Amino acid sequence: MKKIFFGAAALIVSTFFIVSCGDQGGGNAANKPANAANNAANATAPAADSSAEIKKMMTEIAAALAKNDADAVAKFYADDYHLVTPQGVDQTKAERLADMKSGKSKFESFEYTDINVRSYGDTAVAISTVKAKGVLSGQPSALEVRATLVFRKTNEGWKVVSGQATPVVAATAPPKSDDKKPDTNKAAAPANK
Repeated sequence: MKKIFFGAAALIVSTFFIVSCGDQGGGNAANKPANAANNAANATAPAADSSAEIKKMMTEIAAALAKNDADAVAKFYADDYHLVTPQGVDQTKAERLADMKSGKSKFESFEYTDINVRSYGDTAVAISTVKAKGVLSGQPSALEVRATLVFRKTNEGWKVVSGQATPVVAATAPPKSDDKKPDTNKAAAPANK
């Protein structure tokens, strides 16, 4: 008898919750205009394409680097700018500009090519090829790197917040199928005694 009583009580309580938690007006035709207006007001606008603006800025940065104009370059970098050089060195804005001013890094030419920009609101990412010639870290150098620059829109306009340069090296061909190399991952077979 107790089982029937508790079963009936559970059924009544669950029915109460189902009825009280039912449709909250989402299916009500009278609410549809208000719901549509709220959804439109809360929708985010698509990010403006800043590609042309970023590409123009990169052309200006390249021109300033080719002229070794550290003061002009400084205007493009955010205060917390970092560059990871092709050698893997992490340089702050101050270190990068000091290298330019001292002549430790001095370009004869500098060019961004094959620029691809993706925009994300107040952030943009540009990937390009860099061809440069000059002195880097005190050594004569002609280099081709793939560069990733991250830009952030500030009250002062777009600023480069991060840069990373990866050397471009020729890909090695995979080994031919007739090349037999010993498999060093296999364990040696135990000797039979």
